[in-house]
Amino acid sequence: MIWTGEKSARSTTFPWTKTGRRKRSAGFIKRRNPAGMALTSAYLVAYEHERVRVTSEQQRRLLQFQARHGAAWFTAGHQTLRLSSYVGIIQLPGLTLEILPKADDPARTITGAGQWKHVLLQMLQRVYEMPVAVPAAAQLAQAPHAMLDLFVAAFVQAAESLLQRGLVKRYRVTDENRPALKGQLLFAQQLRHNLSHGEHFFTRAQVYDVAHPLNSLIRMALQVAAGQARGTSLAARARTLLLHWPEVAAVAVPAEMPRLTRKTEPYRTALELALLLLNHSSPTIQGGGTEAVALLFDMNRLFELYVAKQLRRAAGSRAKVKVQNQQSFWGSVRIRPDLAVTIQGQCFVLDTKWKLPKHQRPAAADLQQLYAYCHLWKSPHGLLLYPGITRQGKAQQQDFQASGLMPNQSVTAHVYFADVLDHKEGLNPAFGATLLGYLENLLKDSIHLSVREQKVG
Repeated sequence: MIWTGEKSARSTTFPWTKTGRRKRSAGFIKRRNPAGMALTSAYLVAYEHERVRVTSEQQRRLLQFQARHGAAWFTAGHQTLRLSSYVGIIQLPGLTLEILPKADDPARTITGAGQWKHVLLQMLQRVYEMPVAVPAAAQLAQAPHAMLDLFVAAFVQAAESLLQRGLVKRYRVTDENRPALKGQLLFAQQLRHNLSHGEHFFTRAQVYDVAHPLNSLIRMALQVAAGQARGTSLAARARTLLLHWPEVAAVAVPAEMPRLTRKTEPYRTALELALLLLNHSSPTIQGGGTEAVALLFDMNRLFELYVAKQLRRAAGSRAKVKVQNQQSFWGSVRIRPDLAVTIQGQCFVLDTKWKLPKHQRPAAADLQQLYAYCHLWKSPHGLLLYPGITRQGKAQQQDFQASGLMPNQSVTAHVYFADVLDHKEGLNPAFGATLLGYLENLLKDSIHLSVREQKVG
């Protein structure tokens, strides 16, 4: 599915800057530059794992941008791009590609791209704990660039909170020409710089200021945000904050989240969003701004993190939820289930799948993998967790065949279709509590069965 000009059956509303009126269109935004020349910007919307039609020039630019970041967001065909499991937005000068999730749902049970965008943004908001509200689906359908602007707004708000709270400082050693004698006098530099200026001293001394790498990363991300925000008020807000942010030197962008201390923990939300903006942005040749940015997320990983967040929120102290908990499998080969949930000492293994199994039957490879997980984690129950997009059966369960090596240890596989969405076509707020209740009921049944067997024995 793609929105392309007048050929698409769907349409949305974009601003028409010449008259201030709004004109219905589907894939192009017309703007005017300061000279009055009309500029056309292509806006494409597609779903994950689908083919999207593009021009040869659009394909070249998107593939070049992907190669620059060493990513695998899509593969090339003849004037098409085959999308992978990544969702989000890519914004280049004059071209925007928005990729939405679908969970392999051919019937499109959620009507309209605005609804899918709403679900995606809600999921991202919960996973990254963004301090902003997600617009309603109807508003999103009428607002191009809303996805990127939501991230920019969340980042700017988090950065504003840091500035109001007070930025972190650190000690560092500097060599400077000072008006007073402070620290160690550097004789060679003193003779070179101050031979005729006896009132100055070139010294090496410690200073305590905001020239901290975390403050540098936030400032660098603010420069990206100010250049990429499409909302006029949001762009002005980002530029204003940039003016008030200390001018600190740029630093190398880390590939992963830096380790935070008790003193820097308040930076977590702003820093996570800053790294999302910095790790997938491309500076202009002149180095004065950002010409392109991508906010793309592996939907499989995002669904896994969302399930973990919801379970932890519902469990509190009743259960421990571990993500990507790994164990040795064979030599140096290690395996790790998506989630391991421990309730009253009993472990449950969960493998999340952002797809719908054919005929509601899981693939043999998925069951084999789950079986290995259950034996290594000593779990009598393993769950393959799918999104219940089309309101399928709640859960299915069946025992694996008994192992010849461990005939007394039974392992049950559960195919669980999670109620990710509610009746309003948004995310189900009770999803975590419902899933946790299912696991707790399995534990109760196991305890009752064990007691019954002991009485019979």
